[in-house]
Amino acid sequence: MTIHPTAVVSPAAVLGADVNIGPFCVVEPGAQIGDGCTLAARCSATHGQVATRIGSDCPLTAATHVAHDCVIGDRVIMTNNVMLGGHVEVGDRACLGGGAAVHQFCRVGRLSMVGGMARVVQDVPPFVTIDGQSGLVVGLNRVGLRRGGYDRHGVAAIKHAYQVIYRSGWSLERRLRALVEDLGTELACELAEFLSSGDRGFVRERRTPPGATIRVLADDGETPGAAAVRKAG
Repeated sequence: MTIHPTAVVSPAAVLGADVNIGPFCVVEPGAQIGDGCTLAARCSATHGQVATRIGSDCPLTAATHVAHDCVIGDRVIMTNNVMLGGHVEVGDRACLGGGAAVHQFCRVGRLSMVGGMARVVQDVPPFVTIDGQSGLVVGLNRVGLRRGGYDRHGVAAIKHAYQVIYRSGWSLERRLRALVEDLGTELACELAEFLSSGDRGFVRERRTPPGATIRVLADDGETPGAAAVRKAG
């Protein structure tokens, strides 16, 4: 265990094996840091009414903020200036890019990738990638899936479930039923459980879904043909 001389670590905090606490970090009473975790410069670990828990092997780099009542899984990567609101849950092996902000009570699914500067206000499903600029889903986190040990067959199964969720155009009820009854794989059922158990809804895909109405605006902000309709009237 290594604790930098400038770090402030409460004797009432619980630190696992091989924990590294960097300069100017603050670990408050009741905080629990799992085995192999590294807190880089100026990170804080706090204790609220329910303990904030950070799993094993989690690098939290400079100015990362984990608020009260958060639950962080194992091998989660949070780069510079990531901000988690209260009661946020982050699944195993998720990766959050620099400056990403997660609203309170949101969940970030395992093996997901949240792009830098993303504004997350709904649940991020497992296995997907969130674009930092739009904050929307732009596909699967293929690199994370490969590093997580999934072969091409596993990735193909996740891709099929992804298409049901984001490309089918069905109602949510039918999509969830299809994941469980039609696909029936362990990963599809995991996605169905995640999507059906949240309170904030889940992040939508950036592309236009099937069957959506696209409105093309003219230079003056009107839809084409609107002026003709007014003249005809």
